[in-house]
Amino acid sequence: IPEQEKLIILIDIVGFSKSTTREQVYTIYVFQQYLISHIISSSITFRSKININQFVPTGDGCYIVADKCDPRPALEFLIALVSGFRSVGESDGDGLSLRVSALLGSCVPFMDMAHHRNFVGVGMNEAARILTGGQSVLEQSFMSLHPDADISEAKHFSRNSIFLGDSIACAADIFADKCSYIYKFGDVADKHGITRNITVMQDILQR
Repeated sequence: IPEQEKLIILIDIVGFSKSTTREQVYTIYVFQQYLISHIISSSITFRSKININQFVPTGDGCYIVADKCDPRPALEFLIALVSGFRSVGESDGDGLSLRVSALLGSCVPFMDMAHHRNFVGVGMNEAARILTGGQSVLEQSFMSLHPDADISEAKHFSRNSIFLGDSIACAADIFADKCSYIYKFGDVADKHGITRNITVMQDILQR
C-alpha cells in the first residue's frame, strides 16, 4: 500500500483523563458535536480548503487526517478549532480547552479489527511526539521563568496551544495576532533521542 502525504492533526482534550466517567462522556459528546457542527458542516470556507478524510478517536481526543494542503489554510483551520472550542461548555468555571499538534506527514490507510478505516505511519507517530515534546519544553520554559510557580500553573500555560512541525510552522508568524506568543524550540529530543524543531502558538485567543 503506497504511503500518502497528509495533513495530520492530533487533538488532546485538556484534563480529560482526570474527569469522572460521566464528565468524560459529556465532554466527548460536546467535542464531537463541536467538530461536526462548527468546523465541518457550518464552515464552507474550511470545507473548500481542508478535505478531511478520517477521524481516528484516541479516547481523550482524536486524530484528524486530511488531504495535504498549504500551511496557511491548515493553520487557519487549527486556530478556528482551538479558539472556538474555548467558548463551548464549562469545566470547573473554565471553557473547555485543547492542545493540538499538526504537521504534513506520511501515513497509510488500513481497515482495523472493528472494520473502521484507520491510519498508521510515521506521520501519526510524529504528531504525538510533537505534542508531548512541545508541551514538555513549553512547560519547562515557563517553570524556568517562574521558579515559584507550581506544575499546575505550567500546565494551564500550555493549554489552548498549537504545536507545529516545520512543515506547518513556516506560516505561524502570519497569525501572530491570534495567540499570546510564538515560541520556537530547536532540537527537542524525544524518548528515543530523536530531535525535531517545534513551534508553539501559545494561548490561541478566544474568538
